[in-house]
Amino acid sequence: MKPVLTGFDDEGNTQRLSMNMCNKSNFAAGVSRSLWAAFCLFTCLCGQSYAAWFETQGQAAVLNGNKVQAKQQATQEALRQAMLFAGASVTSVQQLTNGLLNSERMEISASGEVKELQLVSETWHDDFVTVRVRADIFPTDQHCASAGYTKTIATSYFPVMERQHTQDGQIQEIGQQLAQKLQYAFDTTAQYGVISTIEPYTVRWQARQVRAQATALAAQTQAQFVLTGVIEDISVHRPQHSALAFWKDNAPTRSFRFKTELIDGVNGAPVFSKTYSMSAAWEFDKFAQLDASTHAFWQSAFGQSLQEQIQQMQSDIDLSLACVPATGRVIQVVANNSLSVSLGRQHGVMVGDELALYQIQEVNNPRGETFLQYRIHPVTVTVVEAYADNALVTASDDSLLGNIQPNDFVAKR
Repeated sequence: MKPVLTGFDDEGNTQRLSMNMCNKSNFAAGVSRSLWAAFCLFTCLCGQSYAAWFETQGQAAVLNGNKVQAKQQATQEALRQAMLFAGASVTSVQQLTNGLLNSERMEISASGEVKELQLVSETWHDDFVTVRVRADIFPTDQHCASAGYTKTIATSYFPVMERQHTQDGQIQEIGQQLAQKLQYAFDTTAQYGVISTIEPYTVRWQARQVRAQATALAAQTQAQFVLTGVIEDISVHRPQHSALAFWKDNAPTRSFRFKTELIDGVNGAPVFSKTYSMSAAWEFDKFAQLDASTHAFWQSAFGQSLQEQIQQMQSDIDLSLACVPATGRVIQVVANNSLSVSLGRQHGVMVGDELALYQIQEVNNPRGETFLQYRIHPVTVTVVEAYADNALVTASDDSLLGNIQPNDFVAKR
């Protein structure tokens, strides 16, 4: 039996809402802290767009006595979970001033808007804080025809530009860990994309051949996009003050600067590009044998700040894919005028979906410059059988699918 909640609509009228989900669920933000969010949705006005109140609760550990940081992290996670539950993709989190919410608005994606935000309560325990917030979210319709299709992303371990930076703490595996943490963030919160492949080696994405490397990796992994990244800075600053300057802070800090780019695996064109940077306290000795895969690293102040950067990367990259057409390749030309294509149920493809066919060829202008030319096939195809990672399609109007070969392309536009 579904529980029934009593809430209020925008005019203050009492409403009763039958809920499928209003229970507590566990949420792990990396290895550094455990959070859970209990979602209670009040009111809906049937047949039209409506504002709804979402109340969420988050918890975060208090590390090194930093209560302000703990409260900020708990609040951010509670807000993020509310937005995701409401069907919106968070592009920024609410900033805190002296532990209080300083604004009633929050910048999010086009799929939703926070009209009002309230801090309901905060409860302090010995080593963690519980924060409860309430947000008035007004969802809007997503108009992209391809929004319901998942786009696949391939990447590799990320290189560190200055390898000596990793010696402080012995975090040589930070490039591998960063890629895996980002994949986990996509698996747990993404709406439009998924990191389907992480190649188990480091690619020199800072090299000039990055476009050729990206398209080759996309063809090898059957991915639509390739995510490149370079850790440009992860150095530790340890202030050295004389005894006379005793009032100055001697606490070391660690920097992080990461340049990433999402590249179309077909034509090598950049779809998204951004550099992320931050600095946080680094409480470890210079000669500590830490390793970037350890719990101690991700539970530290720097590890938690890095986890927040990863979550922001995931949100930004995922949002950039919302209205990009989902593209796959022709795997095989099958008898009876049918094709096997590399889009399947895991991409959101269902029986009856209609896809476009196209081919790509290189053309040269009189100056010898090379361009890609897209040739749209006059016949569309319809999915007749959908499997996990591929589908069988036939011509929508029973026309012959002439001149179609393996490695030609299909797309949902």
